[in-house]
Amino acid sequence: MADRRLKTAAERDDRQACGCRFAAARFIATPCNATLSTERLSKVGVVRYPARERRPERETMNRITALSIISACSLLSASCTTGVPRLEAPPNAPQTVSVTLPLLVPLEELFDNPAMQWGGISPDGRWLSYMKAYHGKLNVYIRPAGNAGTMPERAVTRDTVRPIPIYWWSADGRRILYLQDKGGDEAYHLFAVDVSDTSAQARDLTPFRNIEVEVLAIPPRTPDTLLITLNKRDPSLADAYRLDLRTGALELAAENPGTFLGYAADGANQVRVAYAVDSLGRYGLYARDSERAAWRLVRQYPVEDKITPVRFHPDGRRLYMLSNQGVDLSRLVLVDLAAGEESVVHTDPQQEVDIHSALFDDATGELLLTKYVGDTARFYPHTADLRQLLSRVWRAGDGAVELGSATRDRGRWVVTRNSPTKSAVTYLYEGASGRLEEFYRPRPWLDRYTFADMRPITFRARDGLIIHGYLTVPPGVTPRGLPLVLLVHGGPWERDTWQFQSEVQLLANRGYAVLQVNYRGSTGYGKRFARAAKKEFGRAMHTDLLDGVQWAVESGVVDPARVAIMGGSYGGYAALVGLTFTPDAFKCVVDYAGTSNLVTLLESFPPSWRPFLPRSWYPFVGDPRNPADREDMLSRSPLLRADSAKVPLLIFQGANDPRVTQTQADQMARALHARGVPVTYLLASNEGHGFGQAETGLAVNRATELFLGKCLGGRVQDTVSPNTEAALRAMRVDLDTLRATKPAQ
Repeated sequence: MADRRLKTAAERDDRQACGCRFAAARFIATPCNATLSTERLSKVGVVRYPARERRPERETMNRITALSIISACSLLSASCTTGVPRLEAPPNAPQTVSVTLPLLVPLEELFDNPAMQWGGISPDGRWLSYMKAYHGKLNVYIRPAGNAGTMPERAVTRDTVRPIPIYWWSADGRRILYLQDKGGDEAYHLFAVDVSDTSAQARDLTPFRNIEVEVLAIPPRTPDTLLITLNKRDPSLADAYRLDLRTGALELAAENPGTFLGYAADGANQVRVAYAVDSLGRYGLYARDSERAAWRLVRQYPVEDKITPVRFHPDGRRLYMLSNQGVDLSRLVLVDLAAGEESVVHTDPQQEVDIHSALFDDATGELLLTKYVGDTARFYPHTADLRQLLSRVWRAGDGAVELGSATRDRGRWVVTRNSPTKSAVTYLYEGASGRLEEFYRPRPWLDRYTFADMRPITFRARDGLIIHGYLTVPPGVTPRGLPLVLLVHGGPWERDTWQFQSEVQLLANRGYAVLQVNYRGSTGYGKRFARAAKKEFGRAMHTDLLDGVQWAVESGVVDPARVAIMGGSYGGYAALVGLTFTPDAFKCVVDYAGTSNLVTLLESFPPSWRPFLPRSWYPFVGDPRNPADREDMLSRSPLLRADSAKVPLLIFQGANDPRVTQTQADQMARALHARGVPVTYLLASNEGHGFGQAETGLAVNRATELFLGKCLGGRVQDTVSPNTEAALRAMRVDLDTLRATKPAQ
């Protein structure tokens, strides 16, 4: 399940500064640039970016470069925080006067392919890279980083079937590397294109059947060699390999003994660290002195603790990790691999949230930044050049700052700015001069529209737990008695953040208040908050959402008779729980790839997920092999409560979804249709767990707009393009033809 919400390929998103999407992998190398790496706490998945999403509790040694900064302040010390005020108690809604409604933003301008996005710079500084449409599909383009007029841009990938989901620069800047699957099935292969090859001939570097490949490292010392993980020996286990980019030859670096979840390589590109989860959900950190030596257990961590190996220290004897061993909030630590002892490197100075990520220089191993995300984000730069960079960018305007790729010498960076009310602008930063030069605007046509502000909120759940979230109120209206869309993030091991979000702005533009709740179990709020979600699917995780709605109602902003619930993946499950468990709480329901039966969900997970289940789904949701758990899971499955449903439902499902399979949607739609409950069912034959194609996103958002307009009375675009109408018609399912299947018991 695992995700945020589903989005179009076009919107994956204006917030990406690095020029490529960040993969949810066992271990992923720096997109666009192998010079810098950052490690973040794992999440289960991200449907918003449909191609690369996390598997259960895949606390990976990710190497990603985009670290967002939410700031409206100058650099006064080592940190900066935004001035966005939090709404902590139900406010008395201001008696504002209605003004002229903002222009209606066309769906196409929010969800069709952008003019350009995911910009990056090659490690050697010779090339700029970015993605734009090639025959209607997003592909990678390059142009010289110097005088753009010396050579025209050209497409270096030319996939006319499916958008490129993620790309990287090789360490020497000679190749573009990218992943691709078929129809959203998540069986990814790794491809390479030589940038000097004007024919753009892509080579499949992993031409094997039924495999998943993920990039572990793009080592700067050996630019012709990658470290990857691959499950070709056993579908459920990922081994580590060295891949020769010139010949495609594979060399085994570490064979998975059956329990390893991931690996880390030292500065000499030797895989010397792994971590595992046992059948009880306990972590084990393993190390070895060389690839020829035996693995040894460095330390075992209790089931309540969470560790995320990050990268080796330059001395080769210690390992950076994110760890909450013995404390509530995760912090950056160094682990002595001989003694197993942790020493704290950095923890949240405000003691509010887990560490989100750390940014390192791949060449030197130097720690550059640490990041924490509460209501907004805080950065703590650790080097003079990063302090200068952030100070310069903060002076350029308000909003979120994302650091993308950089050259090997850190002399030039790709940097993006956006806020909830402003679409992104991406810049090139020159360190020597401090100059910011505009690189591109992903959606320049959005500048003429007025967007809604997103306000952080806090409320107390019925059991006393403090819950954070965001409230977005449409501009141009008096904020009283508004229809509300409760927009539930996926995962559930994810969270909502303060940023420009196209689906939020669409809803607000149509006249709806939008409530986003970081319910218990959402990431970033510490160990106790995470563990408060154990076995609470359909229970306290749902009442947190209801308590958020009640908070909004008591504020006077929301009309309790006009509330819809909407979400994707876990958010889709939450929507179906609202439909069936609390049928009087919502006027209508929108479900994107939501689970209707928890038992069959876990039983249908792909083999590569199985090693992660003892740490995530089994303790948090239940183990269907255990009779007591199985009965409990069925009691929290919306399909078995279908008789309680009353209000209209819109379902979207990808036919190739390997996480929440089509059966989940088929059975729910059939059960409700048989009872006469209004159901609109959209099935995309070429999609998986999300929207990979722009036309899919346009069609689904059109259906959502029409559905909510009829249910809640918001504004609706008069017409859309014939292509969007055709895509929507092609996805509609005739419910009378759905084959009845018996739900699991």
